[in-house]
Amino acid sequence: MENNYVVILPTEIEEAREEEYLAMWQKAADEMAKQPGFVRTNMYRTVLPNAEFRLVNVAEWKSMADWEEGMKHCSMIGQQVGVVHFSGYEMIRTVVPT
Repeated sequence: MENNYVVILPTEIEEAREEEYLAMWQKAADEMAKQPGFVRTNMYRTVLPNAEFRLVNVAEWKSMADWEEGMKHCSMIGQQVGVVHFSGYEMIRTVVPT
């Protein structure tokens, strides 16, 4: 079982600024995808009308060190389009169909 470093980034953002944020995210994601240790990233949008976090990014890296190095090249650092909360995780359990 592969145990990548997972970063989950729930984002508070006004609906009116969502497209601007997503354009910036796509540019940054394309840059990050070129960094050593990058595995994948997925962006999720809430389906609930009054959710606190409209968007949630889930990024996977081979290691925390790879993520930390990759963040040095992230064009979104310092941008003030939304409020991003984040933490890093490691997988501890998996359930698959039997």
